[in-house]
Amino acid sequence: ALPYVALLIAMLFFIYAVIGMQMFGKIALNDETSINDNNNFQTFFNSLLVLFRSATGEAWQEIMYDCGPNGNAKCDHRSRSKKDESCASSFAIPYFLSFYILCSFLIINLFVAVIMDNFDYLTRDWSILGPHHLDEFVRLWSEYDPEAK
Repeated sequence: ALPYVALLIAMLFFIYAVIGMQMFGKIALNDETSINDNNNFQTFFNSLLVLFRSATGEAWQEIMYDCGPNGNAKCDHRSRSKKDESCASSFAIPYFLSFYILCSFLIINLFVAVIMDNFDYLTRDWSILGPHHLDEFVRLWSEYDPEAK
């Protein structure tokens, strides 16, 4: 079950990283905002890092705000947009909210549940005597002491 949960998490991150690159990849880097050299959607690897940061809850609201229509997200000069055109998108709010909800409430809990289930299975004591052991003992003892004296 653990590989399937890991595959589900990888698919979620891949889908959101590709969508993030398409929606927010043209935003200009600005050290005064949360979209900077270390935190951006311009490459796939950087998108994954931003999503990992958002999944752990580290200032994901600031990233959402800077990518959204209320932020001052100007277009990068390398994109084919006009210089002062805004590259912010109103899609930022549902994008980040859905990703955060899926990661924090669904995926992480599923991952932890699978790990705990596997831990419980591996630490289970198989040497504990069950009712069938008692029945077997009574049957064998009755062969040696049929009158139960």
